[in-house]
Amino acid sequence: MPELTPAPAGASTAPAPADPTTERLSFLEKFGFGAGDLASNLLFQTFNMFLLFFYTDVVGLGTVAIFWIFAVAKIWDMVNDPIMGAIADRTHSRWGRYRPYILWLAIPYGISAWLLYTVPHLSPTAKIFYCAGTYILATMIYTGINIPYCALMGVITPNIQERTLVSQYRFFMAFAGQWLISTFTLPLVRLFGHQPDSPTYHADLGYDPVHGYPTAMIVFGVLATALFFLTFFTTKERVMPVAAEKSRFRDDWRDLMHNGPWWVLFISAVLNLGNVAVRNGAMLYYLQYCVADSGRSLFTLNFGFFDLDVTRTVLYMSAGTLVQVLGVLPTTWLTKRYDKRTLYVWFMLAQGVSFAAIYFVPAGNFNASLALQLLGMFFAGPGPVIVFSMYADVADYSEWKNNRRATGLIVATILFAIKGGIWLGSQLSTLVLWLIGYTRETATDPGVVHGLNVLFTWIPGALAAAAGLILLKYPIRDTLMKQIEHELLARKQAGAAAVR
Repeated sequence: MPELTPAPAGASTAPAPADPTTERLSFLEKFGFGAGDLASNLLFQTFNMFLLFFYTDVVGLGTVAIFWIFAVAKIWDMVNDPIMGAIADRTHSRWGRYRPYILWLAIPYGISAWLLYTVPHLSPTAKIFYCAGTYILATMIYTGINIPYCALMGVITPNIQERTLVSQYRFFMAFAGQWLISTFTLPLVRLFGHQPDSPTYHADLGYDPVHGYPTAMIVFGVLATALFFLTFFTTKERVMPVAAEKSRFRDDWRDLMHNGPWWVLFISAVLNLGNVAVRNGAMLYYLQYCVADSGRSLFTLNFGFFDLDVTRTVLYMSAGTLVQVLGVLPTTWLTKRYDKRTLYVWFMLAQGVSFAAIYFVPAGNFNASLALQLLGMFFAGPGPVIVFSMYADVADYSEWKNNRRATGLIVATILFAIKGGIWLGSQLSTLVLWLIGYTRETATDPGVVHGLNVLFTWIPGALAAAAGLILLKYPIRDTLMKQIEHELLARKQAGAAAVR
C-alpha cells in the first residue's frame, strides 16, 4: 500500500522553457466545459439509476430479454467507441477537431432521451425490439457526442494543473447532473403521471409511470441540449498536433497497445464503472425491498409549479449525490500537495469498504444505512476528477514517447473501458436478478431480499477496492508529468521556430 506523502516539488533537471500556456482559463470557459458533463449525465445517470428498474417494473420485460438487450447494445457500443475517437482525431474544421460534434449532436441527444423512456402500445415481442432499438440509438448518440467532449479536455489546455482544475469543474457539474436525476426524476414522473383515469395508472405507486417517464425525459432532454450548446460556444481547442505530424490509425493503435499506463487505467475503469453500474442499478431495488418504510414521506418542498415529496428513497439518492459533489471540492487542493495516483488508491479503497459495510445494517436502521451511503459517496467524489486528468496525462505520455498525438483514440478507448464496465455491471446485475429468481411477484421473498442486499453492497464494494488497487501498477507520477510537460513544450517551440 503506498504511503500518502506530499508530492515532491521538483520536476526534472530538464530546462523549463517559457510557457505561453501558463495563462489560466476563464471561469466562463471552465464552467462552460463543465456544463457538457452535466448534460451528459442527464442521460447517462438515467441509464444507471432507472433503466433496469424501468424495463422490469414499468415495461414488464423479463430479465433474460433485458440481459440480451444490454449484451448486444453494449458490445456494439464498445466497438464503435474507438471508431468515433479515430474519426474525431482526423476531423478538421474551423471549430477544431472535437467541438463540432458537440454542436451537431446536441439536439439528437435530447430526442434520444425521450425515445428511450417512451413505451408504445405494442406486443410483448415488439416491445423487446423497440427497447433494444431505442437503447442502441441512445448509446450511439451518447458515444458520438461524449467521446469528442472528453477528448476536448486533453486539448483545452496543455497545463496539467489547469487540467485538474478543469476536471474538478467538470465533475462538480457531472455530479450536479446526477443529483438532478436522483432528486427530481421520480417527483417529475409522479407529477406528469398524475392521471388516475389512465389504463396504465399504478394505484400502489399513485401515478402512471408509462406517461410520467417520457414527459420527465423531455424536460431533461431540453436542458441537456441547451447545456451542450453552452459548452460549444464557450470553449476553445488550444493543444494542436505538431504541424508535420502525419499518423495512420494503425500507428496510433500500435502506440496505444504498448502504452503501459493506459492499460492500467483501462482495467481500473472497467472495474470502477462496474461498481457504479451495479450499485446504481440495484439502488431502487435495495431501497424498495431491503429498507423498511422506504416510501415514507419525510417532508415536502414547494417549487411553485409542483411539490417535491421527499421520501426516504428520494433522500437516500439525492443526499448521496449531493455529498459526492462536496467530495469534489477539495480535489484540487489535495492534488497540489499529494501524488494523484496515491490519492486515487486510498479514495477507492475507502469507498469500497463503506459500501460493503451497508450489508450489515438491519433493514429497520435507515439512519445507519444512510450514514454509510453518505460516507462512501463522499469518498467517491474525488476519484473521477483525479482519474480523468490522468487520462489526459496518458495522451501526453504517448506523444512524449512516440511523437504522435491521438487524444481522441486514447479517450475513446478509455470510454470503451468505461462502457465495458457499465456493461459488466449491467449484465452482472441482470444475472444476479435472474439467479435469485427476481420478479415483481417474488421481490419480497427472504432469499430474494438477501440477494438484492448483496447486489447493492458487497459486489460494488469489491469492484471499487479492486479498481483502486490496480493503480499501484500505474507508473506515471507527478514528477514525471512535470518533465513531460516541459519537454513537449520545448519540442513545439522548436518546431514553430523551424517553420519560421
